[in-house]
Amino acid sequence: MKHLLLKNIVCTAVALALAPFALADRIELTDGSVINGKLLSAEGGKLKVETAFAGTIEIAQASVKNFSTDEVVNVALAGGSQVLGKVEVTDAGIKVVANDGQMAAATANVAAVWRQGSDSPDSKKLKAEVEAKTRKWAYEASVAIAGRTGVSEKFGANLGFKATLASAQDKLIFNVAAEKARDTGVDTANRQFGSVDYSSYFSPDNGWYARTSIEKDTIKRVDLRSNTSFGFSRRLVKNKVQDLELRAGVNYLFESYAGIPAVPATLTTPFIAAVPGYSFDSPGLDLALLHTYNFTNSKMVNTLSFTPAFKNFSNYRLHHESSWEMPIGSSMWKLKLGVANDYNSTPPAGTEKLDTTYFTNLILSWQ
Repeated sequence: MKHLLLKNIVCTAVALALAPFALADRIELTDGSVINGKLLSAEGGKLKVETAFAGTIEIAQASVKNFSTDEVVNVALAGGSQVLGKVEVTDAGIKVVANDGQMAAATANVAAVWRQGSDSPDSKKLKAEVEAKTRKWAYEASVAIAGRTGVSEKFGANLGFKATLASAQDKLIFNVAAEKARDTGVDTANRQFGSVDYSSYFSPDNGWYARTSIEKDTIKRVDLRSNTSFGFSRRLVKNKVQDLELRAGVNYLFESYAGIPAVPATLTTPFIAAVPGYSFDSPGLDLALLHTYNFTNSKMVNTLSFTPAFKNFSNYRLHHESSWEMPIGSSMWKLKLGVANDYNSTPPAGTEKLDTTYFTNLILSWQ
């Protein structure tokens, strides 16, 4: 009795599991094999079928001899005809039986099939185009803090915020950053930076950009550095894996440097004369390469820019930055590792031409 009851339960469970496929659509392949399941869609040369034995599978349309459905579906032919009805098999391929007639065609001439209530391929394409043109905000906040106390006192902090409004055609980026560090009572970093960058493409590969930035760096004696640029951009590479953009234009640079006060002589050190402050401004060239490479679970971003001044081409700035971003657990958190190099061909007295920064930032991103 118990064995009979168990057998009935198992049979009932199997019947319920296979119930959705009891009235199944039928797909016959050119090699004679038959697949029973639910035809979800056909587009782009592939049929998507939900089966009881292998879940959802895709079948190349070139391998399909014919197919039939137990429910009405939308069928579009390569010639542009479209009808809603049940699909039946014929000697020449298929026919779609509708309430007001029928339409016959070879299987190879079927351009698309989609279920009632689903979007047609044309509707999907239109929605994707509208979605791509819709601007969306994305935000990032970054922080890096390090410190030490005891034998020596050290503290360093780097804070940043970026807001991006982007679509498939254009992008607007607001960026602010601040860096502060002290070592045994002496400032080793004190920098504030802000920028606005806008780029727009008037064709798939060609566009234009405008950018402005302001900066103050006490350690480098920069009271104010303002750089505004405008020019044209071209996508050299654009695919799912990487994006390489070339920018070429003109800019206007203004720099104001703080002076150094005189240091009186002591018993052990000589007198050091004061160094006056000065300013520099000039139009110039603006050349840059922007590169992004997407790995499976991370991203690398590279930037290289060269800005010589028209007043004196030997007076130029060269900036390079490479960073690697990888997610941490939640998709909202990322770890950013990188290096940045700033080269000033004519730095103020007492400062180096090349300044290299290594950084590790924790980033919170949201939309």
